[in-house]
Amino acid sequence: MGVPEELRIVLIGKTGAGKTSIMNTFLGRAAVTKRLFASDEAPCTTETAPFGNQRLVLADTLGLCHTSKSKEEVLSKLIASTFQFDSKQGPHVFLYVHSWEDGFTTHDVERVKVLRRIFGKEVMRYFFLLITRIDGDLSSEQRNQIRKFIKKVGFKTQKYCVINNRGDEKDKTKEQKQLVKEINEMVENNKLRNYTKELFEHAQEVLRKQIQKSKTQRQMGAGDQHVATVAKALLSPVLPVDFVTLVLQANVWLATKFGDCLTK
Repeated sequence: MGVPEELRIVLIGKTGAGKTSIMNTFLGRAAVTKRLFASDEAPCTTETAPFGNQRLVLADTLGLCHTSKSKEEVLSKLIASTFQFDSKQGPHVFLYVHSWEDGFTTHDVERVKVLRRIFGKEVMRYFFLLITRIDGDLSSEQRNQIRKFIKKVGFKTQKYCVINNRGDEKDKTKEQKQLVKEINEMVENNKLRNYTKELFEHAQEVLRKQIQKSKTQRQMGAGDQHVATVAKALLSPVLPVDFVTLVLQANVWLATKFGDCLTK
């Protein structure tokens, strides 16, 4: 079947996981800086990098658990970033970047489950795990923790990669090639299909029904005006106008019900 000439990748992860460093490593230069996210109405920054016979299109998203942006805004930016490539077709892969500190916490697991609620259970076949900041080889205990995490959150592929973006250039190049190889294999297993807006809209409909049954409710008030304004500016270019309000309401509900895992 081959591989796509243009491989679309959205980098997702907690603030400080190393998404921007990974992106700059692929670009071979410090093309992306944190200040590019200063604009409320900019969903993310997208860069293109040649890699072998492919063109990588990389979207570096605002970090989850961001310290200066609201949870609702972070989620809105993430959704807008997903469809920044194309009005109907999203990425081939969501590259979930996790910084190895003390393994995985309950919040780490819940954070991915929030993403599954936003994008639907089908999105799990598009997720690939990348571990950063591990010096040296993985221990058997570390590999076991990673396998357990993948099983808990529901990623379809059991494969993952490790990149030490503080390593030397030779190691980085080797790790990059392995990462792209594994991603391409996953994309081939998905028959080169992208995550689509149709899948997202179905996921949001499922989420809407879940919200209606939930005891956790919060109506948007006057203090949410800025959140609503930013969300509409971000989402209106990529989603139908009448759908934007539903997505914003869902983001508010998620931020209220699962706030801890989106802040810690």
